[in-house]
Amino acid sequence: MLNRLKEKKGLLIALAIITVVCGLMLKERYLALVLCFVCINIIAVTGLDILFGYTGQVSFGHAGYYAIGSYTSALLTLRLNLPPALAVIIAGFVSMLFGVIIAFPAAKLVKHFLSLLTIAFGQMVYIFIAVTVPLTNGTSGIVGIPHISIFGYTFSTNQSNFFLLLGVVILVFIAKKRIVDSRVGRAFIAIRENPHAANGMGINVRYYKILAFAVSAFLTGIAGALYAHLMGFISPDTFTASQSTLFMTMLLFGGIGSLVGPAIGSAILVATTELMQSFVSYQMLIYAIFILIVLFYLPNGVVGIIESLKESSRKQHTDKAVNNA
Repeated sequence: MLNRLKEKKGLLIALAIITVVCGLMLKERYLALVLCFVCINIIAVTGLDILFGYTGQVSFGHAGYYAIGSYTSALLTLRLNLPPALAVIIAGFVSMLFGVIIAFPAAKLVKHFLSLLTIAFGQMVYIFIAVTVPLTNGTSGIVGIPHISIFGYTFSTNQSNFFLLLGVVILVFIAKKRIVDSRVGRAFIAIRENPHAANGMGINVRYYKILAFAVSAFLTGIAGALYAHLMGFISPDTFTASQSTLFMTMLLFGGIGSLVGPAIGSAILVATTELMQSFVSYQMLIYAIFILIVLFYLPNGVVGIIESLKESSRKQHTDKAVNNA
């Protein structure tokens, strides 16, 4: 028991620090909103990690699923008077449907061909919501989106929304952990490593690629819907290609194919974006710098550094035990 506590010492310290920082940030309304943005991005980037990190299918059009989730939930609540909580779930499934539709041709493509398809999809969604004025109100956006209510309690403040979103993030982490540790997760990883070998082992590569797209689109759509109800206003400006780039940058910087990578990347990039508000015209340049840092210095992201430190510490303890023996 004592050894286990020692092994988890770093994790416990990190959780304690995160708890203290979050507690201090929740005292300020704006900082609480920043925490909400972190949670929403964690959900969306976790969806992207399922697709790219575990099956190796790159996507630069995830802002499209994000937009579909946002607009679907907003329209369901405003036009059909559905409860926001129900609308969020339906929005996730609608995004998943589009993910499956895109997955059928995408499952046959690799590398730059797949990238071009996902970029085209993201742009198509952006153009659709920008020009379809009767449905989406075009570039003017949709206002008056209601807050989420559960069992009669309305999450109307940034602080209360943070705890709601934190609960969703925990559920997403649990679901991701179960998927990764299951037969499905092992099939995803096999496809990422070598799709031809995976096919030779009897894995239905096309089926699992489509499944990865479906799960990824569902989570990103949920994130988009939660964003709509948090802000109460959405417009096409939120769902440009730069949003897709931001998702990918968060994933690469945090670390692909890991449980906490999306959380680390989201927290760092959201904080950086908020600090650089006065340099908004240089946003894409900032993302490019982060990507270059990953390519040259952090090939496995921040998670890779943490794993290296843990491995080094473990080796030192082993060497010390051998010398004492």
